[in-house]
Amino acid sequence: MKKKINQNSWKEIYKKCNHNMYSQLTNVQGKTEIKSNIKNLFLNYKMVIIVSFAVLLAIFIYAFRNNPIAILYSIGFIFLIFIFMIYSSTFTLKLDENKLTLKMNFQTSNIPTNDLANIYLSRDKTNFFWIPVYAYLLNIIYIVNDKPEIISLPIVMTDKKSIKKLFSNIETKKIKDEEEEINNKKHNNKIVILTIIIVSIIVLVVLSLILGIIYKNRNI
Repeated sequence: MKKKINQNSWKEIYKKCNHNMYSQLTNVQGKTEIKSNIKNLFLNYKMVIIVSFAVLLAIFIYAFRNNPIAILYSIGFIFLIFIFMIYSSTFTLKLDENKLTLKMNFQTSNIPTNDLANIYLSRDKTNFFWIPVYAYLLNIIYIVNDKPEIISLPIVMTDKKSIKKLFSNIETKKIKDEEEEINNKKHNNKIVILTIIIVSIIVLVVLSLILGIIYKNRNI
């Protein structure tokens, strides 16, 4: 039986959107607004959050069952981390044919559309309580004084429909294939590693010869 694919998963959205950092933004059509807030976080990961907090609470109660104050401190520490994550991931982004407006950390940035070089999704493999997961980022490359700058925004608290709408409203042109670039880096890394191994072997052989000669001369 063929496995049903969840078209609304981040994995499928990532596949359908631009995820090549070596692309060039060529056109913006229509308006898009993306809001990253705690409401979307609970809509996207309600069960994960509830289960995670329940498991952590059970661990704290078991580990500090003879020390209620330690349980309260542990819960407070986790709560502070959660609040910091919410704060650092909360933003509002608006994009139209004229400009991109980003409101984040009580600051507002306006970037003319003509200065936008690329908008793409990226993902990094990380661990969430020893569970391997993908962290997805919305990356915005823009030009300031003829130099590229990048803004990377976590999208874990965004509405998935707004992310899909954003990429349906922009057009990009691939400049260089990202997979090819990654393969080139891997190939270069292999060459560097192989060179280090060869040089190390040569050094060991030379040292062995020198030590052998010294040892032989001492016994003469």
